[in-house]
Amino acid sequence: MYSGLILLVLVGIGVAWLWTRGRRRLGLPVTGKHWGAVIIIFVVIMVLAYGASHTAH
Repeated sequence: MYSGLILLVLVGIGVAWLWTRGRRRLGLPVTGKHWGAVIIIFVVIMVLAYGASHTAH
């Protein structure tokens, strides 16, 4: 279970990197709060998608 969460956080870091890179190209400011927010939002959305795809038996 923990390996999946660790992988999800690592993928979230990659998504945050792409997001902040896009913000920089648009001339928008990038702070640590932006990184954290993107990672948390990505992880929560992926956990919800995983939970929705696996029904209880």
